[in-house]
Amino acid sequence: MDLSVSAGGLQLKNPLILSSAAYSSTAAGLRQHVGRGYAAVVTKTTTTNPLQGAPKPTVFWYDPEEKNLLSGAEALRNPGADRMVDAIRRTAELAVEHDCKIIGSCTGNTLEEILSICRRFEEAGAAAIELNMVCPSTGPHLGQEYACLGKWWVDDTDRGVELINAVKQAVQIPVWSKLPLSKLVEKPFLEALDRKARADAYSFVGGRMPNLKIDLATGKPVLPGNLLLRMEKGLPISPMVTGPVKPSTILHTAFLAKLSRTPLVCSGGLTRGADILEALMAGATAVQICKAVYRDIKAGSRMLEELREVMERCGYEEIHSLRGCVLADLPAPPLLTVPGAKYE
Repeated sequence: MDLSVSAGGLQLKNPLILSSAAYSSTAAGLRQHVGRGYAAVVTKTTTTNPLQGAPKPTVFWYDPEEKNLLSGAEALRNPGADRMVDAIRRTAELAVEHDCKIIGSCTGNTLEEILSICRRFEEAGAAAIELNMVCPSTGPHLGQEYACLGKWWVDDTDRGVELINAVKQAVQIPVWSKLPLSKLVEKPFLEALDRKARADAYSFVGGRMPNLKIDLATGKPVLPGNLLLRMEKGLPISPMVTGPVKPSTILHTAFLAKLSRTPLVCSGGLTRGADILEALMAGATAVQICKAVYRDIKAGSRMLEELREVMERCGYEEIHSLRGCVLADLPAPPLLTVPGAKYE
């Protein structure tokens, strides 16, 4: 059975990628995951200097018994470029042994900061760059060192175009852009990126849903520390969790596959091997998981085994030929639509 795929300029042994999170912020974290069957592992998003991130609480389950809704408002807590470069270098040989690519995730407050990190990641052995242009939980309320990170880079389309083009010129390895779904579903924004600064892939998390958890013992809301700080400063909040439901991810993948030829790497609510297959049939070239790993450290190997089982059951011998097979039976946008889509 052939699970290999081509995704965003990389040849991968299978379509499953471990997404950026705290578990990939050290050499020990990277090394424990490259041998778990993943085709690639994405480092924790890195900035030039270490960041402590948002006040606690940061990562917690809104539903600790079911473990479906995970808070993820840590605001880019990371060990800094020096330590992450060292972690990549110390893991590179082991990653080659397991045919597992290391993808370096980064952001910065200036273009020069990001370019420096990307070059250092490439020199250390990263196979690709993932530009974090999505994190919404940073901002000047945390301090000036947080003012221009993550989502700030696509708040202005020209700024995002400049960043992608500059990084693609600075490194020889593929460059992926991790983008907010709210921007990707704006057709003018997507067309501008496709036309002026097409990355090797767009990665994204499927639709998000506002959530609110209440402590029944106190009658008070349980909110991430980042939102509590925004409240103290009189800034608007919208309680939110990462890990949206799978159907939203599948719908948005099909929608974006209809609008753009740029390879898509989706994530959000994918927990089973069948979910991987469904995402590829909707037009993804690969998928990322995060929440499933917080629930079960062995989730990746389990999902790959389930993927093999469902493919055998369905009589499929290779996975790459199934990509986008559902699209022929779906209308083009705007007849196929998603919440918040903008066409002009």
